[in-house]
Amino acid sequence: MEAAKEYVWAKYQGLCNYLERDTVGSELAIYGTSALMLAVAYAKRKPAYLVRQFKQPSHIPERLISERVMHTGRIAGVQQRDQDTLLLIQHRPLIPLFTSRKRLLPVKLPGVRVDANGYSWLQQCLVGREATFLPLKSGRDDYVVCQLCLVHPPKGDRLVDVSETLLKLRFARFAQDAAASVKRNDKYYQYLRKVERTTAEKEAWLSWAAGHPYIWRRYYELKQRLLPKEKLLPELVR
Repeated sequence: MEAAKEYVWAKYQGLCNYLERDTVGSELAIYGTSALMLAVAYAKRKPAYLVRQFKQPSHIPERLISERVMHTGRIAGVQQRDQDTLLLIQHRPLIPLFTSRKRLLPVKLPGVRVDANGYSWLQQCLVGREATFLPLKSGRDDYVVCQLCLVHPPKGDRLVDVSETLLKLRFARFAQDAAASVKRNDKYYQYLRKVERTTAEKEAWLSWAAGHPYIWRRYYELKQRLLPKEKLLPELVR
């Protein structure tokens, strides 16, 4: 046992002496070890989103969807495919080394069926804006279902959910989709359903109040008195 310890110690001392004498060799050993450790870490975790631009749904690993990793990008366009309204996102990885402006990620908004007014609103108010998106479930090969949020105001720090805003503006109606079947998304879809129900109740009350000019006028005057002018318009229309 003692002989084995002495042998290992002698080899260790010899390696240390060699590294001290040969600077180039020591650098190669250090950098080689670092590169090997990085390769092992990459093989285990595969952090592709750090440098890889998502250009199609198959580029998003299932692990990132299950871990609910948020991504950023720019909304470059809107497209209608059958009954689905898709937003084309130019994904921006954390380290944007190799990116393309032509290859865009098709994203479907969760829980909503957008109407013609909503489609026009998306084109006029969202194209060109910076956004964050959270993949909820990889759908078919031509899109990925994502919770999409905008920073509002543009230089602020408050996120505005696009699906929620569409429901509040009555530019869309609630509709189940593939991501609703995933258990971790239950609360989000229940919230969207509640938003649609609350908005419909508010709209019905306003319609009733509009039939009584005195009540409507007093209600509108009270809103003007209590709220600043920019608050009188819905989110993202201000």
